[in-house]
Amino acid sequence: MLGNPRGDGGADVPAPWAPRMARWVTLAVLGGYALTTVLNVLDRRPGPARLAGLALCLAAVLVLQFAHSTRQPRAWPARVRALTLSAQALATYLPLAWIGLPWGAMAGFLAGSVLLAVPGRIRWPLYGAVTAGIVPTVVADVGPGGAVYGIGVTLLTGHIVFGVSSLSDLVAELRRARRALADMAVVQERLRVARDMHDLLGYSLSAIMLKSELAYRLVTPDPGRARAEVAEVLDVAGKALADVRLVATGYRGMSLTAEVRSALSVLSAARITAEADLNCGALPREVDAVLAVVLREAVTNALRHSKAQRCTITASREGETVTLRIGNDGVDGGRRGPAEGGGSGLDNLTARLRRIGGALTAETTDDGWFRITARAPIEPHGDAHADDAPRERDQAAQHWAPRMARGTLVVALAGYAFITVVNAADVAGSGGAMLAFLGCFAVVVALQAFHSLRRPRTWPVRVRTLTLGLQAGATYAPLLWLDRPWGAMAGFLAGSLLLATSGRPRWALYAASAAVGPAVAAIAGASPSYGVYLAVSSLMTGLVVYGVTTLYLLVAELHEARGALARLAVARERLFVERELQQVLGSSLSAITLKCELIHRLLPHAPEAACEELTTVLDVSRRALADVRRVARGYRGHPEEYGADKTQWPLPDTSPPDKYPFVDFPSEGREVAGGE
Repeated sequence: MLGNPRGDGGADVPAPWAPRMARWVTLAVLGGYALTTVLNVLDRRPGPARLAGLALCLAAVLVLQFAHSTRQPRAWPARVRALTLSAQALATYLPLAWIGLPWGAMAGFLAGSVLLAVPGRIRWPLYGAVTAGIVPTVVADVGPGGAVYGIGVTLLTGHIVFGVSSLSDLVAELRRARRALADMAVVQERLRVARDMHDLLGYSLSAIMLKSELAYRLVTPDPGRARAEVAEVLDVAGKALADVRLVATGYRGMSLTAEVRSALSVLSAARITAEADLNCGALPREVDAVLAVVLREAVTNALRHSKAQRCTITASREGETVTLRIGNDGVDGGRRGPAEGGGSGLDNLTARLRRIGGALTAETTDDGWFRITARAPIEPHGDAHADDAPRERDQAAQHWAPRMARGTLVVALAGYAFITVVNAADVAGSGGAMLAFLGCFAVVVALQAFHSLRRPRTWPVRVRTLTLGLQAGATYAPLLWLDRPWGAMAGFLAGSLLLATSGRPRWALYAASAAVGPAVAAIAGASPSYGVYLAVSSLMTGLVVYGVTTLYLLVAELHEARGALARLAVARERLFVERELQQVLGSSLSAITLKCELIHRLLPHAPEAACEELTTVLDVSRRALADVRRVARGYRGHPEEYGADKTQWPLPDTSPPDKYPFVDFPSEGREVAGGE
């Protein structure tokens, strides 16, 4: 991953520096080509007037090329793009009439700018037209035999300029995208927390209040039964603490069978006649958990209606589908037909079921019943907890960025290989010498591909030494039978040395590999200017190979880090949620548990003291439920305000509400819903 101090694979920069490094690679490549052009031009010894004109044209080309390479020109208005490309074309072709072939690399800059600034398929014919524009100059300067070389160099330069500029933008875009993906993962996790707080903790705290209210009313007439209800409150409080962990980590551990038992107990405490019939057999974990949550929300919905007297729960298996139906008779007389806009609870359940390929319907019938029907496939079609680590849906498009970067690298290597073969054919004395060269060069290309695509810094030192030694031998061996070295002869080796070695010594090795060509040229009696050209060409080729490879590795590693960053952000958010839930609810649930333990011991011998303690339990549970509702509402409503880097949720007001948010309890003197 980026940020690794070892710098594996050549991307030895922290992730925040990746876009800046990518930009420096682009500038270095542009600067290298400009320097090569300057050396070629100076070798022709132009006069002062021509030199001044060339300097102005070079400055114009570099400024326009920098803008095209770093400012995303496709976003500019068409008129602006046409103006800048026309200006660059004028500064590119005009000096060809003065200086000829040495200025040819600037046509490669123009070709790259065309690819960067022109959208659609038309850019490729324009790219070819720019290259064809230098053919008359090349033929007039070096003859028809040099046309292939000139065209090849221009095409390669245009591709490299386009490639490094595009990859530099892609590095920045991927870094923004992975940050956005992590932010989206956190927001989705917060929405899940809000749903689960509503569905899980709200249910548990409602049950605690309901049973505490029932126990309070039974203390005097039936202390034994009141004591049994307090024991059940203790059990529900323990489950509520488990619910806190479920909210922080997910709800996969829930079971439909266990929830049915809990629902029957809670409904019985509310004096609602409840019946259950489960005939669905063992269910997959995801389906079991989602249906358990559906049941919880449906029971909570039944408890909201003071008129409910009966509730039915059935689960059946029909082929490859399991169907859960929950109904209660507490609907107001005026409500009939399908339930639309069922509120956040039903919306949450619908979303949960959709993620596993299921569906939810809710309706009121003519006989005054409210029925919820949940259908889910036995084999879920998705992930019920997909929000944990959002993944890109389109697998075909998931790896387009690394593929593009790899393609740019391969084309650059192939282009340099083509130019090298053309140069070698020009200096080879015989067919046998050329065949021997091709054998050596095949070794060079194969080793270069391994060094560029296989992250050589992760290899053992012995392996790197062996591969670099073989590449050096295959690079310099042809000098034994070729007349003289050719341009950029050691460029691949220079690039491999930068990729495979680390620290300051690699730059010394990089320079030494490029110095061999000029030394051999001097021994062969070549001019000093040719030796300088060889050195600069080798250094330039090595820099381009290293730069394009580094950009490819940055793109690949940033892409690979996207999912890891999202998972890390979600894990951090879950720790944050768990801490805050413990802060908000831990003390309340602990107080409820301690008070209920005391009440359990007081009954049936001290009913007056038990009533006082039950009053405290009701107050604490009321405040805890209000806390859950307020925190869930704020967390769901404004997730962007509470980033993973924050240390506090907005803590809710703990003052007692006017009424219970989930359960409309009857006041004194009123009969409990469905009471006898």
